[in-house]
Amino acid sequence: MLDKKKRRELEDEHALKLRELDRVETDLDTYYHKFDRETNKLLEAISYACREVPLTAAQPYIFQIEDNLDQYHQQYKKRIDDVLEARYQENRRFQNKLDEVSE
Repeated sequence: MLDKKKRRELEDEHALKLRELDRVETDLDTYYHKFDRETNKLLEAISYACREVPLTAAQPYIFQIEDNLDQYHQQYKKRIDDVLEARYQENRRFQNKLDEVSE
């Protein structure tokens, strides 16, 4: 039978790790939306500033910024996947610990 104190310690440790993962995920989301918003503002500013010049003059800059934005989106998705995997692994670790001390 699992000692109540030991179970409480495991639950507290587990909750702390999950809160940390939630914080990381929230921070990633916040930075992602800020980066996306600021990049779109930059693209609008470039388009506005170049409205009187041929589009071909501004296109390389716009393409580079859009490429950077795409790369950032991919990096964001990878990091979110890492957080989801870490959460899954933490839940497995917690369940295994509970099973281990219950025996």
